[in-house]
Amino acid sequence: MTKVEKDLAPIYVVSSDDQKPEPHITSYDKIRENRRQNKYNRWIDTGNDERAAQQRFKEDFFFVGSLPKFKLKRTDKFFGIGSCFARNIERELSAQGMTCLTEGTNIPQEFYTAKRDPRAAMNKFNIPSMIDEVERTFNPEHKEPGRYIEVGLNKYFDPATSGLGLLTLDQHAIVRDCIKETTLRLADADCVIITLGLVEAWFDRASGLYLNTSPHGRAMKLEIVREKASWIKKKPNRFVHMRPNFAFLRDKMHHLIKTISTHAPNAKIVISVSPVPLQATMTSDDVVASSTLSKSLLRVVAEDARDSFDHVDYFPSYEMVMSSPREHTWEDDEIHVKSDLVGQITRSFVDLWIE
Repeated sequence: MTKVEKDLAPIYVVSSDDQKPEPHITSYDKIRENRRQNKYNRWIDTGNDERAAQQRFKEDFFFVGSLPKFKLKRTDKFFGIGSCFARNIERELSAQGMTCLTEGTNIPQEFYTAKRDPRAAMNKFNIPSMIDEVERTFNPEHKEPGRYIEVGLNKYFDPATSGLGLLTLDQHAIVRDCIKETTLRLADADCVIITLGLVEAWFDRASGLYLNTSPHGRAMKLEIVREKASWIKKKPNRFVHMRPNFAFLRDKMHHLIKTISTHAPNAKIVISVSPVPLQATMTSDDVVASSTLSKSLLRVVAEDARDSFDHVDYFPSYEMVMSSPREHTWEDDEIHVKSDLVGQITRSFVDLWIE
């Protein structure tokens, strides 16, 4: 295990002393009730049971049964936070006539590196970045701590966004205004859907912020040049990569939920885990192993949040994707989920959660 440098130790500190989740203990009466109610409790088909997992694996789409803690209404207002999979869910909900508060985000298309959903810059891939966006939007005393990274003459990279090219500070201000205007609508939400994406993250010593994406390649090259300069060799690297443990992630997840509930007090929260894999790992592990660890940690964090808060639930979209046949699931890049499957998943959410 890599030793944590003294000046980095504070970023790993959790804010809560309660880091010992209670075990999930079920009484005998509850077990009997579960056996009566749960029609999806068996893996092997013991007698023409189409709901057994063994049979569902034969279908083009693997539906995962779930018993919601609460119900939502079709007239409710939804707000999505998280990775690109959150944008897919929002589009499908909108197509079914429901109100998504992120609609109307008007970030200029020319600011992106490729054709994207206008909301793509809002994609958040790790929990600290989600916290940062909410606090940055709603805290009137918030200061911008030099978060833009200069990589050329009047060319800046914003590691708190996603998919944008190098922009001027004036252009970044336009993006920031658009994102803030949209995020402020969170206060009106009846349901916030959080899609957890990744665990691996970068920390920027200069700004004191967790980054939403990797530092720009030019910024990393400038760091390498700086490190080779003899007179500053003792100065630590600006960017630090981290793969947090469960205690850290649980603490940040609880912080995120409490922050959202402060500013959107009437909102129920539904958590999902994005099936989109880690595109590249900064560790020595195989990318598949690292991505599996990432999703496993986030799945446990989501379960803990469901157990810890009455107004928080978990929607098993991740399990639906990962259990469906690959030929019906993934685009050719083996990263993005096919739109038809996203539609089926969203319809499952509507059928289960929305009255």
